[in-house]
Amino acid sequence: MSINADPYGLPEGGTTTTGQLVLSVAQSGSDQGLKCFDTLVKVVCNALDKPTEPRYSELRRSSAAVDQVDAVPACAMLLRRLGFKDMGDRYRLQTSGVRAAEVARFQCALNDLEHCSDLVVRLAPAIDALGLHWTKPDGSSTFVPGPTYRERLERGAWAGSGRELPSAEDEEDAELQEALRLSMIQS
Repeated sequence: MSINADPYGLPEGGTTTTGQLVLSVAQSGSDQGLKCFDTLVKVVCNALDKPTEPRYSELRRSSAAVDQVDAVPACAMLLRRLGFKDMGDRYRLQTSGVRAAEVARFQCALNDLEHCSDLVVRLAPAIDALGLHWTKPDGSSTFVPGPTYRERLERGAWAGSGRELPSAEDEEDAELQEALRLSMIQS
């Protein structure tokens, strides 16, 4: 099955991307963001591992884990994008099940974050269960989208060198400078 797993691609009619939502959750506070991501990974894996068990297709809002997801609006939106409908006092998995393409985009977006390598690996069985895979450059298949952040950092694979990663602020400044430069060229 071929899908669009670009976490930064804006879906038709969408206002934000999966990648932007994941970054928003990550910036909500390292501990809270990681707990939210952990909950989403558990929810997806449980729904796929035990599809006939109602307790994994309905999530009570009164539970601590779901309350934590609701506390971060971007995380609650990710839960809905993964296939859970907001029913007021609970979330219910849509009848067609977990959205495969969204799980792939979620895994790919997590793969860009420093502290989420374990979550990326934990989603691998879900990718397999959904009949998806990632294709490596050599043509072989895997259930993890390329090397994890940790593996890339250990290999010094960032920008082809072992140098330290730029901070988010430095990256944003560089992007703004480039946008300004391009706008001046066009004027």
